[in-house]
Amino acid sequence: MNLTLNLSSHAFAARNYLGVEVGASFNIMIATDMLGQATYDDPAGWFDRATDVIQPTLVQIEGARHAFAGRVRRRFVWEEDDLTIAYLLLDTPAPITLLASTFGELPPDVEEGDWVYGIANLSLVWEDSLDLPLGQPLQVVAEEIQRLFLHPGPGFGLSQSVTSLPPEPFEPDQVLLTLRTRR
Repeated sequence: MNLTLNLSSHAFAARNYLGVEVGASFNIMIATDMLGQATYDDPAGWFDRATDVIQPTLVQIEGARHAFAGRVRRRFVWEEDDLTIAYLLLDTPAPITLLASTFGELPPDVEEGDWVYGIANLSLVWEDSLDLPLGQPLQVVAEEIQRLFLHPGPGFGLSQSVTSLPPEPFEPDQVLLTLRTRR
């Protein structure tokens, strides 16, 4: 299975800016941006609880944006003064961790065993990251690196396929990795 995921500058920094090149093998986890339940118009995406069992699905829409559906295998709730985040590990064709919030003091109305579906941008998180308290590692091989150059000057707005990333911060550029999962 091939996946296209966003590589954030934060995740690249966590690897000390090294080792991201075509052909490299990684142990990663996949996570969504923060999503609200039934916030269908949110440009970040949305999720909702399904009333019936649905087919586990993970389909690329464009870039790192995917439609997903799956059963909640595990749930972890993190609470702060005015924000509660539920981390939901979903059984989809490649397991993803859904970051969900009501953007208030209550966790989203989703429990282990529930079926959820939605649309989200998916990002790569390294297996040993402390940023994601719940996830399932996957072994992947980098097939392609797409870099959208957003530094002012020549090439601004140009998306280019590259074979590796230089060992330095790339922000404000955006990087998409196409990865092949290994069984």
